[in-house]
Amino acid sequence: MLPYFIKHYRNMFPGCDIVVYDNESTDETANIALQNNCEVRTYKTNGKLSDSTYLEIKNNCWKDAQTDWVLIADADEHCIIDNTDLKLNNGVSIFKFMGFNMVNHENNLKIESINKFVRAPSYDKYYLFDKSKIKEINYGPGCHKANPEGEVSFSKISYPVRHYKYINPDYMVKRHAMFASRLSDENLKKGYGAHYLYSEDQIRKEFQDVINKSKS
Repeated sequence: MLPYFIKHYRNMFPGCDIVVYDNESTDETANIALQNNCEVRTYKTNGKLSDSTYLEIKNNCWKDAQTDWVLIADADEHCIIDNTDLKLNNGVSIFKFMGFNMVNHENNLKIESINKFVRAPSYDKYYLFDKSKIKEINYGPGCHKANPEGEVSFSKISYPVRHYKYINPDYMVKRHAMFASRLSDENLKKGYGAHYLYSEDQIRKEFQDVINKSKS
């Protein structure tokens, strides 16, 4: 996922700075990022999945950026927007996005070949904004909502964002199990990441239902 993420944004914004926040991963994330000329910042949560820590990072990580425009996204969120769109939207300080879950119909992990999707309103987030005009973005849990402060001016249209969730059912089952085992006490108490607790049957049924609803 990460090489595809880096390739996507370097194509959209040639020469852009990419900062990867790494939660002490053991899957070569840091090395892949460094090999692709990204900055890596490591944060610790004692091996637990902590949404409050993640939220704190996303609400503040951009404040020391040396650019006007910043884009805050997970590695599986690919915004379809480029420098031309920035120039065409003079006066806009926050871009609106329309979310789509990408759905793989093949039994493989070939992310770049996935071209089916379903609408995903929960990913209609504020990913891209002008740091020189927005003083606080104030994301809520999961960054699905925000209450920005500053010179707030939204784009008139919503740009697509591709969320690569339904890559492979076996992969999804393993991923959910891994995250379920790492949920912090706070996450469990507040219900953050509750979908990671779904049973294997629930996950596989969800995947098939999404395949049936997806389109090109």
